[in-house]
Amino acid sequence: IRCNRFGLQFSRKRYFVLDHHLLRSFKSVPNSDDQDPVRSAIMDSCIRVMDNGRESINRKVFFIFTLYNTSNHNDRLKLGASRPEEAARWIQCFHEASLKGAPEDIGCSKRKWQSYSLSGSSSRNHQNSIDWTLSSSDVIAPSPWTIFGCQNGLRLFKEAKDRDSGGKKRDDHPAIMAVGVVDGTSEAIFQTLMALGPSRSE
Repeated sequence: IRCNRFGLQFSRKRYFVLDHHLLRSFKSVPNSDDQDPVRSAIMDSCIRVMDNGRESINRKVFFIFTLYNTSNHNDRLKLGASRPEEAARWIQCFHEASLKGAPEDIGCSKRKWQSYSLSGSSSRNHQNSIDWTLSSSDVIAPSPWTIFGCQNGLRLFKEAKDRDSGGKKRDDHPAIMAVGVVDGTSEAIFQTLMALGPSRSE
């Protein structure tokens, strides 16, 4: 479960494998044990799991639980399951893994977490060096907005052009956002928009 730049939650389907102390994430069911994960992390005594109960996200019901690092409660990974039994099994497995502790040569103070994302490293040579701050194409990074006009009481913003790690422009057509205040109830505003018909897409 992640948040976009506007603070709205959304979900991405992922396949997780917890093998002893190694948590791996895949975009689909792995074909073999040797398949490199999209992300991986080490579970140890610094990791805790918290049951958040049921939430509705984009009209889908999820049973939410959160992994967090006791050394920094702001660093956490929010997960959701479609069934309560599935969520309960994951919570129990994570709890047991943290109680057993990780190998002694791994210090929890060296690991970092990034909110709602796993490490971008997929190499087995980096399993003992987890960095939760690596960028990921799955995560929408915050971008600055610049105002370029005002029309009918709406302030118009455009997204500043960003560049990827290779120095190339990610998008030659920046997103545009309009912000304004409307004096009316949400129901009245909704009915007005629906009354516009196909032209409301403009």
